[in-house]
Amino acid sequence: MSRPVKSRRKDFKVTTVVVLKVLHYVSLFLAGGLGVANVMLFKNHQIAGVPPAPPVKKTMMTLARLGLIAIVMLWITGIPLTYKVYGGFDLGWPFHLKLLGATFLISAVAFLNFHLTKQSKDGNPPNPKVMKIVPPIARVSLIIVLVGVAVLTTSA
Repeated sequence: MSRPVKSRRKDFKVTTVVVLKVLHYVSLFLAGGLGVANVMLFKNHQIAGVPPAPPVKKTMMTLARLGLIAIVMLWITGIPLTYKVYGGFDLGWPFHLKLLGATFLISAVAFLNFHLTKQSKDGNPPNPKVMKIVPPIARVSLIIVLVGVAVLTTSA
């Protein structure tokens, strides 16, 4: 005897939400870890006053690209999650604050990827001014995202 269609649809929705959440969380951890690793590599070379060796430059580029992919995956999983869990984007100011922070974050990381690619193709090291301004923008953006999530997911 098979289960009713309504029950199977509910199971599918729950499974979809779980899969999207797992991908969303993995992307979140990857984006954060890759960003921290890249900033540490750059800062340590800057403090030592030595430009990164070619393998380190290549690693930094890979970390930046993977970080961008992870953030894009956050958006790709976050949009359907919002619809599946909440039914839409009308969730109030905390959600919009989260989206604002996420928008600044993806913009900063995309810009950093563009900058690093251009500088690498031109045979130049990353511009220290860009490398100095992007990490604080990314950190503040992430704090904005986390504040939005904390307020959104807290019941009064």
